[in-house]
Amino acid sequence: MRRSTVILAILIMVTLLGIVAARESTRSQFIALQEAQAKHFALDNRWGQLQLEQATLASNARVGDIARQKLGLSAPKNSQIVMVKAQ
Repeated sequence: MRRSTVILAILIMVTLLGIVAARESTRSQFIALQEAQAKHFALDNRWGQLQLEQATLASNARVGDIARQKLGLSAPKNSQIVMVKAQ
């Protein structure tokens, strides 16, 4: 009877240690998941900002303003336009 009690106590201790290890593993994985979700949210937010910035920088009005101001370009006059016939 004494031997079976010792074996049972050892099995209970091993089971308890397994439960503690599983809980700790689950807790650390949950923390990692929360960190990954927070990073995903931040990156998704930054992506939206970059798309908005790209749309603003590539607008036709802005490109036209830069062409006139910085490059000195202007729309061609009718006399400067040459029509090419396609064959």
